[in-house]
Amino acid sequence: MNQPSMPRNVALAAVAAMLLVAAGCGSVRGYPGASRPAAETATLRANPYWSGILATVRSVDGFKVNSQIDLEVLAGERTLTLELGPASLQSLQQAGRQTQQMLAMTNAEWKTTTTITATFEAGTEYAISGSWSEPVYTVEIQRYDDRDVVTTTDVTATKGAF
Repeated sequence: MNQPSMPRNVALAAVAAMLLVAAGCGSVRGYPGASRPAAETATLRANPYWSGILATVRSVDGFKVNSQIDLEVLAGERTLTLELGPASLQSLQQAGRQTQQMLAMTNAEWKTTTTITATFEAGTEYAISGSWSEPVYTVEIQRYDDRDVVTTTDVTATKGAF
């Protein structure tokens, strides 16, 4: 009886692991129920590299989520509840340990929540980005491909009020 060689077993295990990881990855759903076809949904990407703020989507039309990455939403008008922090995901990732701690403290001090309503087209990718100038956040929903602003809002935060 032939036993499979060790490299073949390792290769099969690696492929199986990659398939499991790929199956677990993907967008968070911003709606109840099963996945919908792309013809019914839009993809919302929080925290693109050009954003100057940290945005966490906490709910879509009252449906609770927790997403700082890709979020699948149903096409149409949607109201998002966002938690905002003044230090961007990009700046946190690139900072050294001490700077990360300082930015995390700033985020904690100036964290705030807001809602923003936008209309999303099926099959289209959008970004949540913005800027912060103490104490005001400017939040934008943009088309991801050309950064066209769909809607924008200014939010005044109160230090330590979160």
